[in-house]
Amino acid sequence: MHSIRIKITAVTIAAILTSVLALGGLGVLSIGMESDRSSTEKMRLISENMQRKLDAYLDSLKQSVNMAIRIAGDSLDDLDIEYLGNSGTPEQVEALDAAMKKHCADVEHAFGSIANSTNGIVTYYYCINSDYGSNEHGFFWSKLDGDEFQKQPPLDSRELDRGDIDHTTWYYSPLKAGSAVWVGPYKAHFLGEQWTISYVAPIYHQGFVVGVLGMDILFDTMISQISSLRAYDSGFAFLMDRDGHVIYHPDMQSRGVPVSMSQSLDEELLRRRSSGDMMIRYIRNQKQWQLAFATLTDDHKVAVTAPVSEITASQRQLMLIILLVAAVILAVFTLAILFLMNALTKPLLRLTMASQKLLAGDYDVELDYEGRDEVGILTAAFRQMRNYLQLYISDLNSRAYKDAMTGVKNKGAFTASMARLNDTIRLGGQDKPPQFSIVTFDCNDLKQINDEYGHDCGDIYLQATCTMICKVFAHSPVFRMGGDEFSVILQRSDYNNREELLKTFDACAEERNATAEHPWQCINVAKGMAVYQPYADTSVEQVLHRADELMYEDKRRCKSSRGN
Repeated sequence: MHSIRIKITAVTIAAILTSVLALGGLGVLSIGMESDRSSTEKMRLISENMQRKLDAYLDSLKQSVNMAIRIAGDSLDDLDIEYLGNSGTPEQVEALDAAMKKHCADVEHAFGSIANSTNGIVTYYYCINSDYGSNEHGFFWSKLDGDEFQKQPPLDSRELDRGDIDHTTWYYSPLKAGSAVWVGPYKAHFLGEQWTISYVAPIYHQGFVVGVLGMDILFDTMISQISSLRAYDSGFAFLMDRDGHVIYHPDMQSRGVPVSMSQSLDEELLRRRSSGDMMIRYIRNQKQWQLAFATLTDDHKVAVTAPVSEITASQRQLMLIILLVAAVILAVFTLAILFLMNALTKPLLRLTMASQKLLAGDYDVELDYEGRDEVGILTAAFRQMRNYLQLYISDLNSRAYKDAMTGVKNKGAFTASMARLNDTIRLGGQDKPPQFSIVTFDCNDLKQINDEYGHDCGDIYLQATCTMICKVFAHSPVFRMGGDEFSVILQRSDYNNREELLKTFDACAEERNATAEHPWQCINVAKGMAVYQPYADTSVEQVLHRADELMYEDKRRCKSSRGN
């Protein structure tokens, strides 16, 4: 008696323990996956929001410079000078100087108006190329020391050292690129060696470089816009160059000088335009961090990082709650099982013989105990279970050949019907051949409906198609062959009227489609019908094969007509 109780108790507790551990493990795994997805999405959105904010700021500067470029170009279009270079006569030099002076004055006036309506810039300038042949040097305006732009001595291209890349990149980079470019951060000698970002463009006339025109912002201006950003509790934003090297980080001393992010990070990954939906984690200062980044219009990258410990804090709390709940459930059920098993195992032994007979399939076993104690209740339950089993087995036999979703017969039933027809063909031969045909249907666009509107709509589409088939071929068995395919075996009156029934089906489908509001409410099928030919067919499979070929041919015609 004790062994029975121990075995049942052990198995039950093991089942409960397995279920609790499985559900708990699945819950922990699901929470972990959802937490990773959510944190990646949140970090990505933060970085993209900051990217849009900075891009709006940078784009305003870029648009301002582009407007000045067009103005300078238009002004040069009106410049009619024969002499260019450094070997002209005094008269030619004087004429060029006068023309360039007027050109620079026009550009300076227009550029000043543009600059005053552009937020955040500290300088705007036009540096004339000394090789152009003019003594005009352009103009230079700065408001580094106040709120208003102050005119400064123009930048003289003759004083620029091509070898001093750190200070002359603003001038030579656009000349090398041949178009407007972003430059920096670099230490601008004309701004007291402050880290600067510039948008500069070369100005051409008749194939000569007239000069370089541009605007500057202080690198600290961009830093100030991201320094207040926070992700989670202690996460922050920083800036990287196009190669993924850090040029600003609140925890690093360097500013503007590229520094590698972390040895645990793949630098190729940081060269991408954005982190996208990737979860990027790395180790820095013996601490794990999570990173997301997006590329700005000037090819710098704004990145957001936060400690993984903060990101997963809520995840750990949920996991702890799940573990505690699982432990409580396991303890409660264990105590309950121990108590119930002790009370139930004794009277259950009296039903051992009856249960063994039921187990052996003897559903006529006598269960005549009518006591009102636990054994009587259990005996009544066994009796009811026996009756249910009889009904259930009978029901299983009927359901074995029934499709659960549509209610029509399934592929197993079709196979059984084919077997019976094959027997009829073999027994009847050519003297008394059976008369039948097979129609196969394939629902078009089911995958597209499932993908665009969901599988519930796909099920509605299949059920509506099946209902239409059953309605038209009301005297013939309809089979769902699986997925989006149906078959009908036509005999007797439906066989005799098969062509009319197909036309009726098409007419009903067109009538329904004309009033359908959604794709899944339409009836859109490819179909093929093949008739059994006693002198050519030796089996039902050959008829089915022909019907399938005709159906696929109809499917190709439908696709071709819609493609045209």
